[in-house]
Amino acid sequence: MSDRFELFLTCPKGLEGLLIEEAIGLGLEEAREHTSAVRGMATMETAYRLCLWSRLANRVLLVLKRFQMKDAEDLYHGVLDIEWQDHMLNDGTLAVEFSGHGSGIDNTHFGALKVKDAIVDKLRTPQGDRPSIDKLNPDLRIHLRLDRGEAILSLDLSGHSLHQRGYRLQQGAAPLKENLAAAILIRSGWPRIAAEGGALADPMCGVGTFLVEAAMIAADIAPNLRREQWGFTAWLGHVPALWKKLHEEASERAAAGLAKPPLWIRGYEADPRLIQPGRNNVERAGLSEWIKIYQGEVATFEPRPDQNQKGLVICNPPYGERLGDEASLLYLYQNLGERLRQACLNWEAAVFTGAPDLGKRMGIRSHKQYSFWNGALPCKLLLIKVLPDQFVTGERRTPEQRQVEREQAAYDQTPDEPQERKFNKNGNPIKPTPAPAPVVEQPRLIVGGLMFALGLEK
Repeated sequence: MSDRFELFLTCPKGLEGLLIEEAIGLGLEEAREHTSAVRGMATMETAYRLCLWSRLANRVLLVLKRFQMKDAEDLYHGVLDIEWQDHMLNDGTLAVEFSGHGSGIDNTHFGALKVKDAIVDKLRTPQGDRPSIDKLNPDLRIHLRLDRGEAILSLDLSGHSLHQRGYRLQQGAAPLKENLAAAILIRSGWPRIAAEGGALADPMCGVGTFLVEAAMIAADIAPNLRREQWGFTAWLGHVPALWKKLHEEASERAAAGLAKPPLWIRGYEADPRLIQPGRNNVERAGLSEWIKIYQGEVATFEPRPDQNQKGLVICNPPYGERLGDEASLLYLYQNLGERLRQACLNWEAAVFTGAPDLGKRMGIRSHKQYSFWNGALPCKLLLIKVLPDQFVTGERRTPEQRQVEREQAAYDQTPDEPQERKFNKNGNPIKPTPAPAPVVEQPRLIVGGLMFALGLEK
């Protein structure tokens, strides 16, 4: 078997630029970006490192073969030509995933069936032993991608998607995937802030995904260090001694990182039902000494690190897709901006939102914006320096306030009734007392009840 392999790393859309930087840093060579993927060449050691250390990839696919195909028979024979006895036992289990269409394959199920048939026929023994299908926990997970007449046949080294770190067994209704959360933290400058000993606070932490990913970055913990099932474990090309060496190296780095004084990392959540699940996730990640989660509302958010250090405020506020109440969301973003201006001066802030127009309601200019996708939803990451010269002067008025002002303006333009002129004791006319300015009631944000509802959607 070759000592260099072609690897295909998949990722959520929008993370390709970050992933290629990470992959090159972990040893990937000849790296190139593709849509939702990065491709390159690597040794087996680099492939293992990517499985263990990539915070951004979904899967690490080792390409077994590329071949041109015109129809289903070409597909069958292209797969059949591989020496499958070098990869799995005759009576092993496999799962096949197929993506793409064309060249006579218009149904992914049919394409997967042809791939499976070729592997089974290759490994069938005279005694009748043959591989069987196990879609949940197979010995090998095979992936074939059909792209403009080219079949790319790969072995999935990761097994289950790498975003599944294993600590988040409890979650809200619409959580961020762990690798997306890690990407947002990296784009927000958290590795730099953490290296400087800075703090991190999430005023709407849900079940703590940002907090755990941030602590793992700061403590130099491989994101998949605790994973027990891998796609390469039963692969006959697996090199256990090499994997053991790399895993022990990662364990030593994690132990050294956790031995350092923990950074100040705090999360606040208004919904009391999410507090314990969040704490459970933190405990499963082994980070209880680094992360604390408290019940708290946005209206009272005020991070107070133990050494008065500054840092990063990061959050994923609800947006229309999750709540559908534009007025409530408007007040929420306004309130978040108010707390940043009043309680987080000289901090950095990162607000991940699917409603960037609402982000403008915070009253602070963002100095950078990055585009991401949260599933099928386009989102923006707004990066903010909480400094007075970034504040947007003047309070934004609500439609209700504008209506009151229009009514008052119309009233002021109405001719006054003739009034009897009054004179002082010296015979000089007395100026009339000016009418008081209209009182415009500021809308109140009932944050407790609102955030209780929002918490269910985190």
